[in-house]
Amino acid sequence: MSMGIRSAKTLFPDKKIMNFSFDVISDLNLTSDDPKFEWDDKPTSLYCIVAGNISNELPVLKQVLTELGNSYHGVFFIDGALEHSSPDTREYRIRDIHRLIKNVRNVIYLRENVVVINGVGLVAINGWCENYLALDNEEEVEIGMARYEDYIYLNNTIKKLQIHIDVRKIVVISNSVPSPQLYYGEYPAIHGSTILTDVLDSDTQHKVSNWVFGTHNKIVDTKLNGIHYLNNSCHGQSPYHPKRVEV
Repeated sequence: MSMGIRSAKTLFPDKKIMNFSFDVISDLNLTSDDPKFEWDDKPTSLYCIVAGNISNELPVLKQVLTELGNSYHGVFFIDGALEHSSPDTREYRIRDIHRLIKNVRNVIYLRENVVVINGVGLVAINGWCENYLALDNEEEVEIGMARYEDYIYLNNTIKKLQIHIDVRKIVVISNSVPSPQLYYGEYPAIHGSTILTDVLDSDTQHKVSNWVFGTHNKIVDTKLNGIHYLNNSCHGQSPYHPKRVEV
């Protein structure tokens, strides 16, 4: 798999910032029956990371990302399990999402696409770890394949960024919870033993500073082995606000 690296200075040439901070949101779980998504007066940063599970309905997903794009200078989105109707059609869905949001102002789809902002590289995957309940053995196989592909991409990308001179820190984003340890004993109905954090063996220069994730309905904000793990899943919270993170 190829790795595209885009510079935020190219994406947003008029924005001059010295430090990098971003808002985190995920798991809005919206449908067309819900009130129209609005984000007025909520941003606390110039940038926003969206860790998936916004909606299964593409028009709703586009409306949310358009609203966020009008609220931030940059919105960085990765698909979650909710954005997919079935794991065996994930490639078609990824293509549809690319087409849907490629012209949405200020929104970048992070799938197989690394963005570098002021020396901080953003790398994202879905992960397919305990975020989708397989209905049969065929779906279980498809999920295993998707998980393996995401794992290999993330591992290889982190490895490549070790020698990238413009990248001093790495923020990893996954829709999946990266390690069962982050449940702190409060395991959801779907959980297992898959550990995405094994990719950190490739972080030989210790560039990974943060890992943002979605899916889990409990708030986690902790530091393990020098890495800041955090989420900000909505799951029906009202009011719901972004979580600001500084790198």
